[in-house]
Amino acid sequence: MKYKSVEDIFSLMKDEYNRKMAEKIYYFIEENFDDIEIVSLRKCISIATKGFIKFATITTENGNALLLHFPPEIRDNLLTRKEEFRVQFEKPKRELYINQINIPFAYIHDVNELFRLIKIAYDNPRMMRHRGNQKSSL
Repeated sequence: MKYKSVEDIFSLMKDEYNRKMAEKIYYFIEENFDDIEIVSLRKCISIATKGFIKFATITTENGNALLLHFPPEIRDNLLTRKEEFRVQFEKPKRELYINQINIPFAYIHDVNELFRLIKIAYDNPRMMRHRGNQKSSL
């Protein structure tokens, strides 16, 4: 189901704490990063730099979390440097998601701690694939 606004997604969070955290994260991104757009409102809020694939997703799944999307080589580098960041994050359990890190809301004590990680994702967008030029990986 596609929703009409970010407020519709906030109400899907599992409890009041997670709803407020989702709101704080969304408005933090909106206030600190220019040239962004909502690219999906399907049980999550997917945010992209205009013209690119999403760099952040606020999701109702996985216990409510912020997902940051990177090219795989950047994600792998970040995973080896986790201690440099003020917020904990984890590798997704499914290998299918090789381009993201998960930050459960329970790990976030101050949204300002997210700035450095979000900036890396924002500054290193994955390019949109042109449908006509996609090649099979088989």
